[in-house]
Amino acid sequence: MQLHSFAIAVFLSATLILTSGCDEALDAPPRHPTPIGEDRGDVVVSWMDLTLDRVQADGLTPPQTSRILAYSGVALYEALLGGMPRQQSFGGQLAGLGELPALEPGVDYDFYTVAHATMGHLMPLLFVSDESRRAFKDFAEEGMQQRAEAGVSADVRERSRAYGVLVAEVIDAWAYGDGYDDAMAVTYEFSDEPHAWRPTAEGMQALLPGWGRIRPFALPAANACAPPPPPAFETLPHSALYRQALAVWNASRTLTPDQEHIANFWADNVGASPTPPGHWMRIAAQVLADRHERLDRSAETVALLGLVQADAFISCWDEKYRSNLLRPVTYIRDHIDEDWTSLVSTPPFPEYTSGHSNASAAAARVLTEQLGAFPFADRTHQSQGLGVRHFDDFQHAAQEAAISRLYGGIHYPIGIDYGMPQGECVAGHLLEGVETRRMSE
Repeated sequence: MQLHSFAIAVFLSATLILTSGCDEALDAPPRHPTPIGEDRGDVVVSWMDLTLDRVQADGLTPPQTSRILAYSGVALYEALLGGMPRQQSFGGQLAGLGELPALEPGVDYDFYTVAHATMGHLMPLLFVSDESRRAFKDFAEEGMQQRAEAGVSADVRERSRAYGVLVAEVIDAWAYGDGYDDAMAVTYEFSDEPHAWRPTAEGMQALLPGWGRIRPFALPAANACAPPPPPAFETLPHSALYRQALAVWNASRTLTPDQEHIANFWADNVGASPTPPGHWMRIAAQVLADRHERLDRSAETVALLGLVQADAFISCWDEKYRSNLLRPVTYIRDHIDEDWTSLVSTPPFPEYTSGHSNASAAAARVLTEQLGAFPFADRTHQSQGLGVRHFDDFQHAAQEAAISRLYGGIHYPIGIDYGMPQGECVAGHLLEGVETRRMSE
């Protein structure tokens, strides 16, 4: 009997009832686990908010953040699945993930307790700082205590806690096999080729050159959405790459105050924000909370968004270190203006393609498919003095995130122009290859 079949019936044991002065054993009617899918998705939003806070506090990189958001989103979804009859498991649909553990038939579960137990066990395994590990454990304990105060019996809570730990262990084993340790051990070999990326600040080291080797989630291969190659390295003023660099230089000299604000709003630097994939998860959490979305839709949205961001960064990093294109600041200083500098600090990895453009296009497509197109406000950086930005829809926000990299001076137009279709392609593989809703919906 499989875990997530809505056809599974859970039966109450026969109860002895006194009637007409005699004992009579009556069979209770069959029933399903208590559905919670119609509840608000507050538990989903609160766990994602905590995760993003810890990502920022620990200074995690964008690729690392995307991986954590993928595994945590799937774990939370699978933990709640027994109470979401409209949904079906990711088991057997994502690379390396088999069927999830089955619920014990004939007994009750509290799926909020399952969720807190799952996340309280898994998240400390995905983070390394003691502060983050304590934060996740404390949050989980608080959530489970609230379920006790809400009247959930001790035996149901213990059964649910044990099942949640089992789900977490399955997700952790799945994550362990994705090649993370090997990818982290890859070193960058500097090249003397004129087109090759080189550090843009003293002491800079290449960030995660092996990330493209991480096992994708829904992509058939890291290069499944590879863009066309960038322009050949040339320095003549009429050459394609020279014109790309000149476009960056010209844009930097005519920036309006709003364009500068856009560049800073979407900079999403490590330690100052939850990074680009975290920024999009923060947008999702805000929208889900503002719209009072039900729990099943919230859990599904967070899981799919985490997955598409993770695949987008695998796809992007695979291309970055294959084409290995130097950054605009390097080309411009060598061939156009030796004193030029970018508005936004140039990050420590090759240019092509733009990761923010790629991931933003992927995120926008998933969020639009999930929630629709509507105006929203992005308050991600309000506490940092960058205010609130308003967008017509997710696509509008993705386009602004992409162009922000030109305004910031860290990407050629072509890195943006090919980065967005790359992200669209990544999203297509996920949306077309993975089913999360039952056919009856």
